[in-house]
Amino acid sequence: MFLSRVSLQHTPEGRKALLESAQKGVYGQHQLLWRLFAGDERRQFLFREEQGDGRIVARGEPYFYLLSPQQPQDDSGLFHIESRAFQPRLSIEQKLDFRIRLNPTVCRQGRRHDVVMDAQRQWLQAECGRLDLSTEGTKKQIKSRLLDMAGDVEVARWRELIAEGVYRDESERRLGRTETLNLALKSCSDSAVRQWWQSRCEEYGIGVEPGTVEINGYQQQLMPGKGSGAAFSCLELSGTLRVTQPETFMSQLHKGFGRAKGFGCGLMMIKPA
Repeated sequence: MFLSRVSLQHTPEGRKALLESAQKGVYGQHQLLWRLFAGDERRQFLFREEQGDGRIVARGEPYFYLLSPQQPQDDSGLFHIESRAFQPRLSIEQKLDFRIRLNPTVCRQGRRHDVVMDAQRQWLQAECGRLDLSTEGTKKQIKSRLLDMAGDVEVARWRELIAEGVYRDESERRLGRTETLNLALKSCSDSAVRQWWQSRCEEYGIGVEPGTVEINGYQQQLMPGKGSGAAFSCLELSGTLRVTQPETFMSQLHKGFGRAKGFGCGLMMIKPA
């Protein structure tokens, strides 16, 4: 395998290619990087986008990490490529710091749902059920209905939920009702993401070091050209893991983790802890 760092050359052609790919969103990036593997009929590489801080590329400009079975080759002169062989020697119980962009989903009644939005909707519906409120409508409508009817007992329960999670320090501030509800929702969805990740770690050949996992950067990405309203969600997961099955973990590293690999998800970056 090869791990590569790729950016666009500072030429008119490079700028044009970058702008054209940006107009197509993350799938445009996928198509752009596929040019480096001209002989491949199907995607065999993983990639993740990074934003320049002025050291590697200009601040705010994108560059990419690629993991691929073949070394990327540029016949167009559009790219600047740095590649090295990637075959780390891992041992049982070795600890690694990791970060990864993921598309966490859960299947319900044959349909895929975003773990974050699913957890928040489930929690909102349960809270409405306590007050015999309707759960029909959009998430915004349900939240509004809940804020109108919830009393001090409900708000106190939301604060308890916040105090149990990573936003516990926030629970000590004087929070308004809306702010309390929003933090309770974030606490609920963060817990769901951690459970989702933990439930998959054994099959990946790893364990998670308690208290190290951080969740950041949740966003929903539109997919131009994939139909009206087509989108997927992604978030950044980071922390420290423990290798339990080196061969299984290396195999999964090569294949990538989770879904939406063609949209820049699933490439795990690792380094010794």
